[in-house]
Amino acid sequence: MSTVNKNIAANYIGKLWSFASIFIFIRFYIEILGIQSYAIINFYAVILGLLAFADSGLTVTLNRELAKENTLENKANLLFTFQRIYLGICISVMLLVFIFSDYIGHNFLKSKLYTPLEVSNLVKLIGLGIGLQLFSTLYEGGLMGLQKQVLVNKINIIWSLFRSGIVIFPLLLLPSLKVYFIWQIVCNLVLLIVFKVNLWNELKTDSKIVFSKELLNTIWKFALGMMGIAFISAINIQIDKLVTSKILNLKSFGYYSLAATISQIPLLIATPIIVAIFPVFSKLVSTNNIREKIIYFHKFAFVITMISAPIVACVFLYSIPLVTLWTGDSVIANAVNTTVKVLVIGGFFLCLQLIPYYISLANGHTRTNIMLGFFGLFVIIPLIIFSVDKYGMVGASFPWIIVNFISLGIMSTVIIQKFLPNQFSKWLFHDVFIPTTITIFTVTIVYFLTHSLVGKYWFVLDMFLIVSISFCLNILIYNKMNQKDKLINFSSQIIK
Repeated sequence: MSTVNKNIAANYIGKLWSFASIFIFIRFYIEILGIQSYAIINFYAVILGLLAFADSGLTVTLNRELAKENTLENKANLLFTFQRIYLGICISVMLLVFIFSDYIGHNFLKSKLYTPLEVSNLVKLIGLGIGLQLFSTLYEGGLMGLQKQVLVNKINIIWSLFRSGIVIFPLLLLPSLKVYFIWQIVCNLVLLIVFKVNLWNELKTDSKIVFSKELLNTIWKFALGMMGIAFISAINIQIDKLVTSKILNLKSFGYYSLAATISQIPLLIATPIIVAIFPVFSKLVSTNNIREKIIYFHKFAFVITMISAPIVACVFLYSIPLVTLWTGDSVIANAVNTTVKVLVIGGFFLCLQLIPYYISLANGHTRTNIMLGFFGLFVIIPLIIFSVDKYGMVGASFPWIIVNFISLGIMSTVIIQKFLPNQFSKWLFHDVFIPTTITIFTVTIVYFLTHSLVGKYWFVLDMFLIVSISFCLNILIYNKMNQKDKLINFSSQIIK
C-alpha cells in the first residue's frame, strides 16, 4: 500500500473514531451534566476555533516545508525556530483568555445554573487547556508534513479516548464542569509531550540545532499570510456560535451547538483525504510536476464530492431520527431540525472548496483566501446579528450557507484558473456536477422505494443504501471516463 493510501486510511480511522466519540460521548455529557453544561463544553471549541489563527500560520508552514525536499539539518533548525516563537504565542493565548474571562462570564453564556463568576473561572481553565492544545498542533503539523500520519492518528485516537471517553468515569463520581476541564488540561499536556518527542525523534541530526533567521526570511510571508487566513476564517466559522452564545440563552445555545456539530459530519469525512494529499501537492508544486498535479487534483476533487454529497443528503433527509438516536431526545431533534438542514448544505459548499483551497496553499498563494475572508466578515457579521435577532436560533445558519456558496464560486474560479489553467470546466462538470447528480439520482430512487416503510431504525438502512449505491455508481462512472487512471485498484480494493 502506498504512503498516500496508508495516510488516507489512517486519517479515516482517526476521523471515524472522532465521529464515533462525538456520537457516543456527547449524549453522556448531556445526561450527566445537562444541556446547559454541554453548551459551556462546546464554548471550549468556540474559543479554540477563534484562537486557532494564532497557530495556523506556523503549523501549516511547517507542514508544507517539512513535506518538501530539504536537508534534515534545515528541517530541524526550522522546527527549533518555530518552537521558540510558538511558546510565546501559546502563552499569549492563555493570558488573553485569562484577561477576558470575567467579561465572557458576565456577557456570554447566560445561565440560571451558573453564576457569572463560576463561568469566568471555567473560562480560565478553558484558556489553559487551549494553550496546551495549540502548542501540540505545531508538532502534529510537523509529523503530518513528514507523512507520519499513521502515527499521528494512533496518538490522536488514544488521546481522544481519554479526553472524551474516560472522562465520563470521574464525571459519574463527581458531576462537575471543573472536573471535566481539569481532565482536559492533563490530557492536552500529555499529548503535547508525546507529539514533541516523536517529531524530534524523526529529525535527529548530528549538526548543532540553531534558531535560524535565514530560514524565517524565506517563509515569513507565507506564514503571515496563513495566519491572516486563519484569523479571518476563525471569525467566519465561529461567529455564529459567538453571537448565539451572547444573544440566546444557554439552553438555546446548547441546541445550536448540537446542530452545528452534526452538520460537520460531511467535513469530518472529507478532511482526511485533503490532509493526506496536501504534502503530496506541496511536493508536486516544488518539483513543478504539472501533469501529476492535474491528475491528483481531478481525482481527489471527484472523490471529495463523491464522499461528501451522499453524507450531506443523508443528514439533510434524516436529521430528526439521527439527532433522536444520538441524544435520545425527540424534543431536541425537532428543535434543531431546520438548523441542521441549512448548516449541512453550507457544509457541502465548504467541502467543495477544500481542493482549490489547498492547491492555493501548496503554491504559497494566500491573497485570494484573505480577500474572501474579509468579504465574508463584512457580509456575515451584520447578517448574522440581524438573522439571529429576527429568526432566533435558525437565523444563525442562514449567513453560513450564503457565504460558503459565494466563496465557492469565487475561489474555484480564481484558484483553478491561476494554478491549473484550462481545468475549471472539467472540475465543474467532471468533479462536481457528475458525482452530485449521481447522488441526487440515488437518493431519489432509494427514498421513493423505501419511504413507506415504518420502523424506528429503517432510516439507517436507507442511509446505508444511499451511501453505498452512490459510491459504487460514482466509482464505475469515474473508471469509465478515466480508463488509464482508474479510481479503484480492484486487486487491492483501495483508492490508488
